[in-house]
Amino acid sequence: MIQNDSGLQPGGVPLQGGAVDRRDFLARVRNLNVWSSGGERAPNKPLLLLLALGRLQGGEPRLASFAEIEGTLRDLLRRFGPPRKSQRPLNPFQRLCNDGLWDVPDAASVEKTTSEDFKKSDVIRKGIEGGLLDADHQLLLGNTELVAQAAELLLQGHFPESLHDDIRDAVGLRAEWVVRDAPAPARDPGFRSAVLRAYERRCAVCDYDIRLGDDLLGLEAAHIRWHAAGGPDEVNNGLALCGFHHQALDRGAWGLEPFHRGFRIVVSSEVHGQSAALRLLRDFHGERLRRPLSSHDLPLAAHVRWHCRQVFRRPALTTG
Repeated sequence: MIQNDSGLQPGGVPLQGGAVDRRDFLARVRNLNVWSSGGERAPNKPLLLLLALGRLQGGEPRLASFAEIEGTLRDLLRRFGPPRKSQRPLNPFQRLCNDGLWDVPDAASVEKTTSEDFKKSDVIRKGIEGGLLDADHQLLLGNTELVAQAAELLLQGHFPESLHDDIRDAVGLRAEWVVRDAPAPARDPGFRSAVLRAYERRCAVCDYDIRLGDDLLGLEAAHIRWHAAGGPDEVNNGLALCGFHHQALDRGAWGLEPFHRGFRIVVSSEVHGQSAALRLLRDFHGERLRRPLSSHDLPLAAHVRWHCRQVFRRPALTTG
């Protein structure tokens, strides 16, 4: 196979042992091929890569057996992936190899199903290992800035900002290595002000409207369909929310359902706690969402359906 000066195969996949620079690596991270169908989220590969970056920061070996990381990866998919009856952590462990970012040295020895998927029983029995490519691993060792840049690309490209710190904590990425000035995806600078105006500068759930002098404190413009999932910067894809209800929306703790030409709030049955703060969510179950000043700015049903399918943690609390 022909090798160019960058050590890449045609198509951008690095040759094992070839020279790799930071631009090559970041380009592959940025161009990660994520399965997509009808707006369905598939964060499997990004979460596995983030886990690998966290392991590298923690001084773990380049390769880890699937059995070793299966539980952690399954938990990441459960917490930050779309609601599923069951998770399939073996899928990214195998498929990420196609992106030139992941190495399973003994892949050829694994028994396959008729659809060419790894047989999990054989992967476990043989202790099959996977990890970052050796050339990438060597590039990243000691390069804290590059690790942080790669993590930021994955977070910005696949998750809302309200979840970034939780994901970093879950995969073991240390906060002091976060690139705070990393380029963010292009957004409409007028989105926030337009959404807050539409909802009279109050939280659409709890009416929070606290100000310090003339400045609003902690009131945010949330995307119903995440910007990272193709959600537009339009008022009918936005809600004015306090910081708490914004993060709870993005984690799927509550969602919306149609109700009398508007929407009402539904709270996930997975929400629990011991403090009085639990009422900040549960007390609003079944309550009507605050309407915007103009009916033209009501949430678009398609965005609400996306959130219900891809984010909200079903089932909802029962009423009555």
